Order: sequence, then structure tokens, then C-alpha cells
Amino acid sequence: MAVHTTDVLVIGAGPTGIGAAVRLREKGVEHIVVDSADRFGGMAASHTDDNGFTWDLGGHVIHSHFPEFDDAVARSRARMREVVRNGAVWMSGDDIKSFIPTPVQAQLESWPTDLEPDKPAANLAEYYRNTFGQRLTDTFFTGYNEKMWTVPLSQVDHQWTSLRSGGKSRNVPQMGLADDFRPNQETFPYPVGGSGTLWSAIVANLADASAFRLGAHVERIEPELHRAHLASGEIIAYRHCISSAPVTWLIDSLPPQAKRDTLQASAQLAIGLGFRGQAPEVLSDKSWIYCPDKSVPWFRATMLSNYDPLNAGQGRWNILLEVTGKNGGPVDPAQAVDECLAGFARIGADLDSIESIWTHRIDRGYPIPTLGRDDILESADEDLRSHDIYSRGRFGGWRYESCNQDYSYMQGRQAVDAIYDGTPEAVYWHPEQF
Repeated sequence: MAVHTTDVLVIGAGPTGIGAAVRLREKGVEHIVVDSADRFGGMAASHTDDNGFTWDLGGHVIHSHFPEFDDAVARSRARMREVVRNGAVWMSGDDIKSFIPTPVQAQLESWPTDLEPDKPAANLAEYYRNTFGQRLTDTFFTGYNEKMWTVPLSQVDHQWTSLRSGGKSRNVPQMGLADDFRPNQETFPYPVGGSGTLWSAIVANLADASAFRLGAHVERIEPELHRAHLASGEIIAYRHCISSAPVTWLIDSLPPQAKRDTLQASAQLAIGLGFRGQAPEVLSDKSWIYCPDKSVPWFRATMLSNYDPLNAGQGRWNILLEVTGKNGGPVDPAQAVDECLAGFARIGADLDSIESIWTHRIDRGYPIPTLGRDDILESADEDLRSHDIYSRGRFGGWRYESCNQDYSYMQGRQAVDAIYDGTPEAVYWHPEQF
């Protein structure tokens, strides 16, 4: 049985693990990065199917709040496209004319009379009701968010609305009248060839990428012994561990603790539909579409061919759909595909021109910001760090509001600095500062 030793074991080769590896390389610290997948990027990876369509695992948008992330992107020499941000909401799956621009709360015909914005809110349901009024809450926010989060909004905290994306103002835009609405012509960068190409390019730019081992699955951790057991039978002995594996898995390696089973995540099915020809007019200029109608299985659709034509290829278009099960239950792929196809036929897609149907089951799609989540995470973090383990990233940290790609990258870097310099990890706990 082979035993390897290293100063730092990094579990996961997504944005967080890659951020940690880049920083460890800068500091000259010996490290090993393992990932059970066959590609870099984690949840930001890209997949190309047998028909040549490229699919991301979600509707990824790259923002940057950090010069360190800007530097990594620049050094990678990854080619980037500037994509016009043009979202829409399909309010009713039965009505092709029910597409309206985002944000939906900027399309009001008159101001609600039942607003209570200063009233304390105990959960996300109350926040939406107080901020936008009952009608908008009923027609959009409840349906859309319950499809995304898969739990009643009374169980979801509302603090992420001001922290998500790290903006200085609330992530949920304020209300406005339709007569005053001006289309947002902002652009965002997107890697040519899919989001995963950026992360592969960042790794390829490292002077020594031999520290990365793909297809290496960690079966279990022995925190007291500082040892990781791989499925291959190998053992890695480490001084410190930075992990982006689900924190629930790490917690299970520690002595029993209360409330560890209350961290929740949404299970998803990613469905990619690839067509030849031109997209229906209503989709032709869209970047993404939200749908609150619960008769429609997906909550978000991303026009990947509008992000980058190479995602579909010449004379073709493709769209990615994110589907969650009703009440958080499993998704029947065949039924979901049939329902999605029927919906797109209603808005003008020619089903005879479909060339690819791609599905990918995601056991954990989004970490749900449930009430009391941070109390659990703070306790778990203290226990794990006492064993020299830093659990960070999308599911390693379980904080939705702290895991955009640039934030996740910085979580990896800041975990290294916390280990070796004792500096605080502001990105993970306080994304609102950036």
C-alpha cells in the first residue's frame, strides 16, 4: 500500500482547489491536488457530447472583484467573449407572449400599495412579501425560488439577497415602472469553448501542473491521523488539508455532532437541447430565461449558443435547462425531457431539427441557505480547523452567497494564507466586503 506525504492535500480541482494550488505554488509549498473527475473546473467544468455540442453545468457568469483572479485569467491566456446580458422571464408556460425582460420587478404598471420594506423578515418568504408586495411575490418570487431551492421559502434565510455576488447593494434589484425601464446592455466575459476552458487554461499556465491528479477519488479521511484514503488503495499523509468536497462528508469523519443533517442542497438534472438551424425569435437574443410556472420543469434556461456560438457549432443552437424535482424529490429524466421539448415547441422550436439531447444528473446543485445554516457551519468549521482541515468552496463552504467563480477561487487562496500567515478569510465569511 503506497503512502505519499505532502505539506498540503487539496481535495477538488474546481475553482477553490485551483485557487489554493496557485497560491501554494507562489509560496513554494509542496502540495497534491486530487479530484475524482476527469477534468478541471468542478461545477464550472464543461462537457462536449457525441454530437459536438458543449454544455456547462449551469448558467455561469464570470464577474471579478479581485485583482488576483484577474491576474489568473490574464495569465491563462484563455480567449474570452463579451456577452450582452439580456435576461427574460417566461411568466406562463401556456402563453408565448408572457416573456418579459428582467428584472421582473422593474416591469410594474403601478406601485404596490401593500409594501412594508422596513418590517423585520424572519425568512425569505417574508422578505419578498415585505419588499415587493403580495402580488409580485405570488406571481414570480415564490414559484421561481421554490423551483430553484426545492424547499418552502419559509425555511430559507433572506440574508443572501444582500450578499450574493458580493455587490455593495442588494442582489435582488429594486422595483421600477415599466415606462421607466431601460434595457441593461452590460456585458460579461465568457470563455470561448465553455466555462471549463478557463480553469483548464489556468492549470496549464502553472509552471508545474504535476501536482494535479485527476481520476483520484478520496474515499475517506482520518482527521486525527491527517491521512486520506484513495479508492486506488493509496494513502496521502498531509500536514494541512484544503477541501472543496461537501462539508457534510467531512463532518461525518468527525465524532458525532448534533444538527449536521440539517444542511440541505438541491438535486438537479441538467438537460441540454441542441438544434440545427436558427433559434426561435423569442430566444434569439436572450442570455438566460427564468420561469416561475411550476407546470414548466426548469427554473432557468441558458442560451449557451448566445454565450459562444462554438458551444453549438455553425448553423446550430443549444440551450441548457436546469430542472429540480417537485418538493426536492428525484427527477424522472425521460419525463422532464418530454415536458421541456413540449414547452419549446410552443415557443417555436422545430423538434424535427433536434440533433442532441444531453442529460447530466447533479446530486448537489445549489447549497440551500436554510435558516440556522451559519450556526452549523461555524461549529463545523471550528472542529475541522482543529484538525487542520479548511473546508471551502461551493459545497465545501456551503455558503451560496460566497461561491461565484471568482469568490471560490479566492477562498482557496485565502485558506492558504490563513494556514501560513494567519490572515482572516474575509471572502468566505464576508463577501459583502468586496
